[in-house]
Amino acid sequence: MLKTSGDGLREGGGRRIAIAAASGSELVQYDMPLIKALIAKDHDVLCLSPEFTEIEWHTLLAHGAAVEQLDLVAERFALMPNRQVAGRVTKILKTFGADTVLARGRELLPAVVQGAHKAKVPRILPVIDWLVGKAEDLDDAAPELDDELVDEPSRLARVFRHARAFLCYNHDHAAQLEYSGLLLEGSSTVVIPGLGVDLDEFALSDLPPIRQGLTFLMIGELSQSSGVLDFCKAARIVHAHSPGAEFVVAGRASFAPDAVALRTLAEFRGVVEYVGDGSDPASLIDKAHVFVCPARGVGLAYDALPALAKGRPVVVSDAPGCRELVDERVNGCMAKAGDPQSLAQAMESYLRRPDLIPSMARASRLKAERRFDRRLAMAAMLELLAPDPATAGRSHAGPASAQRTTQQRTGT
Repeated sequence: MLKTSGDGLREGGGRRIAIAAASGSELVQYDMPLIKALIAKDHDVLCLSPEFTEIEWHTLLAHGAAVEQLDLVAERFALMPNRQVAGRVTKILKTFGADTVLARGRELLPAVVQGAHKAKVPRILPVIDWLVGKAEDLDDAAPELDDELVDEPSRLARVFRHARAFLCYNHDHAAQLEYSGLLLEGSSTVVIPGLGVDLDEFALSDLPPIRQGLTFLMIGELSQSSGVLDFCKAARIVHAHSPGAEFVVAGRASFAPDAVALRTLAEFRGVVEYVGDGSDPASLIDKAHVFVCPARGVGLAYDALPALAKGRPVVVSDAPGCRELVDERVNGCMAKAGDPQSLAQAMESYLRRPDLIPSMARASRLKAERRFDRRLAMAAMLELLAPDPATAGRSHAGPASAQRTTQQRTGT
């Protein structure tokens, strides 16, 4: 195992940071800017996930990261399956010599956090990107019980016993976490809007001519939780009144239980045009007047950030991770989550007042600059994961650039 100094720094000044996510696609699509920035600053990065494609694996390796696949399935006749899985994580982290672990993904958090705790990793940062229940709703077992003797909610509760700092991507999740009663004394949360959006890559672009009709665009994973079917159903409602409007969907295949198949989208052919996986979002946004993000609650609606940056009004769900993108009737509007009729009404409001679109477009760009600039978000993430040695003794509450969004628990 690599030798480290007392403050978690390895010889040479860099850190060894493990990033765990639910899939390799998440690591490549969302975390790559952070991975490259950490490596550029002489930190070593290990990427962990239960599933990788060969392309994802080699992409991460090509950028200088180490890669390990997590096996979260215990052997068939294991007497203590949860302990066995956590033990695998512990072994990986000890071999790597991790001094910081960033973990995201509700299903893998218990194993990764417990494994990091057993490996005595000094800095464990779980990402809480869902609304947690209250402490009394988690049938929390006594700390001395083996994991095999408690149920899944209790295993999840152990995440909050083994970590003292928690990262949230929006204020709704941070507030709910504080309200839950799960935070122990001395624990803290910090809100950083993920990695934000690259304002240079997604520069402000001119709106298409409005007189030719409005185009509504959605980009997102093909799942029910992303709201893709809500968008299609709302489009059908709007199309009945405004046949000149156009509706475009681009989406990645989903492996979630609520995945939506392409044959289901085909039922809306003639109203909604499916244009592929959305691998070139800039060109799609350039052709659209309004961006629609009907997700039913996420950590952060990443797919909508390029639309803000390029200056497009947005329609979002009134749900965590989405509502923070909108100042109502300034740069967009909100609809009820999971309600196609409400979504249709929000979309129709642009058809009634297309003259407001240019001012809303400018407001979206300003919103991106002030709240979601990648340079600011990245600086906060780097300071959180790899603080300067001179400030390493600071509270785990988070970097100075994010202090105003930080809550620290002072009692149980």
